Amino acid sequence: MSKNVGRQDVARLAGVSESTVSRALANSPLISEEIKQKIRGIAEELGYFPSRTATLFASNRSFSIGFVVPYYPTIMPFTRSYFPSLLDGLLLGGLAREYTISIVFENNLGRYRSYYELITSHSYDGLVFAITKEDFPELEPLIDKRLPFVLVNNYRDGAASIYARPEKGMAKAFEHAARLGHHRIGYITGDLRFKNGLDRLAAFETLAAQYRMSTTIVEGDFSRTSGFAAYQGLGTPSLVMTGSDRQAFGFMQACSERGRRVPHDVSVIGYDNFQPAQTSAPPLTTVDHPITAMGKEATLMVIDMIEQKKPALQRWAETDFVVRKSTVPLMGEA
Repeated sequence: MSKNVGRQDVARLAGVSESTVSRALANSPLISEEIKQKIRGIAEELGYFPSRTATLFASNRSFSIGFVVPYYPTIMPFTRSYFPSLLDGLLLGGLAREYTISIVFENNLGRYRSYYELITSHSYDGLVFAITKEDFPELEPLIDKRLPFVLVNNYRDGAASIYARPEKGMAKAFEHAARLGHHRIGYITGDLRFKNGLDRLAAFETLAAQYRMSTTIVEGDFSRTSGFAAYQGLGTPSLVMTGSDRQAFGFMQACSERGRRVPHDVSVIGYDNFQPAQTSAPPLTTVDHPITAMGKEATLMVIDMIEQKKPALQRWAETDFVVRKSTVPLMGEA
């Protein structure tokens, strides 16, 4: 077949207009499945493959998802394990459906004034928010206009979301602690401006009461620094749980600098199960938070909202628990 085959040749053989060919090959919902299949068959037979630019123009879509992450003045978000792990999942979802993933900083939208403009300008077909505070009014226009976006690690009325409930994993953590004989437990909270920080604290308090454990709680913000700083306020519990693995690492560093051995003098349980938990010294016992799987699911959800006009749904993931070497029976018994 000639190398100069063009859209007009496909249109002529299919008996349709060139714009119909473009829309059909871009999977436009304006074209029936019967016509799409006919045009695809002719295009394949002729060896016609439209350029990416032509496909985007015909579909009025960018085939790009914006991944909205917080902006920190002093530290880039991708130095923290949470965001790369989530991005891995988004990329897997985008690859499966032939969408690109682009980073959008929460408070730096470039020439656009709002998330609403990011979507309606067709810069992005939809958005996935990595994490949002409880008070985040910027979402209201997206909800009101039913634009495609998904929240990760948050949920609210009218918004699509994927959220891992902490209860299952934390229940296993408490069962583990009780089985090892611990009854004085410290807890370093995550950032209480976020739903996941609040929900993890609520699960901790409920389970501590259920197991009748004595507790000391120090407020943190998910960071390693807050885990280190919390050491002073915790006293001497036999086991410390944290709102994130990063906090656990900070607390373990504080213990090391003060001559307190983990796990012989104090056991530690983190929350996330990111890769560094496998290689820390000692390897960290932690609640498993399936963030990469959640990232992939969030991408597939927002693409379904774009392509199939699916309504905003709330989906739930489950946490689990991984035992490593940062926890031992009380008094260091084997």
